[in-house]
Amino acid sequence: MAAAGSATLRDIALLAMLAGGYLWFLRAGRPASASTTRTARYRRWLARAPLAFGATALLALAVSGDLAALYVLPDALTGLVDPARRIAGLGNDPRQIQAAILAALVVSGLIGLAIARRWTQRGSMLPRRMAGLVPQRRTELGWATLLAMAAALVEELYFRLALPLLLARATGSASGAMAVATLMFAYAHRGHGWPGMALALLTGATLALVYLATGDLWFAIVAHALLNLNGLVLRPLLTTPRGAAREISSSAATRS
Repeated sequence: MAAAGSATLRDIALLAMLAGGYLWFLRAGRPASASTTRTARYRRWLARAPLAFGATALLALAVSGDLAALYVLPDALTGLVDPARRIAGLGNDPRQIQAAILAALVVSGLIGLAIARRWTQRGSMLPRRMAGLVPQRRTELGWATLLAMAAALVEELYFRLALPLLLARATGSASGAMAVATLMFAYAHRGHGWPGMALALLTGATLALVYLATGDLWFAIVAHALLNLNGLVLRPLLTTPRGAAREISSSAATRS
């Protein structure tokens, strides 16, 4: 009984630490001024998110003795595997599920690219607050690439593993824990406005299904990275006219 009580207190303390990192990220992530460059926004995010999400998640896993969960789905979440696979409708073989998901990412990426190319002459197809994060100059693509990959790593560690794992233990509800983590993931994107939060909610729920259906956190990280790279790097690289890049960037900065 004493061991169980101390474990519960430990998990509550670790949840408080995770909540502190989340709140610090939100407070430090207030909207940038119109004069803030896109590169400065990338740098500011890269200075906050790895500490708020990545470092707190890894510390929580280390202190709770759950570092093995980086490679094996933790027991507290295994009850969600069968429901996730039923929802995904891709069978029960993790390898087949991964292959189907990768194929879907490729197909959806190509469709999105085709739509984006058709909209190029009409302006951005994204709401202004979301479009402000998309690189408009090729010199910004390196920072966007780094952000896309870092976001996939630290956000999956935090929102798909550490936070729902500790919440599930504290509340006894794995499904409720994953739902809360997904809602918090969406709210962390509040700087993109309501359309951005709605998209983040859909993305977060999808990535939770990917993680649970495959039982592979690193595959979820790869899927998340591919989604980010498609939106932040590949699509702008292939749809932004070279000669108009500087003009587009200046115009976007003026409107923001």
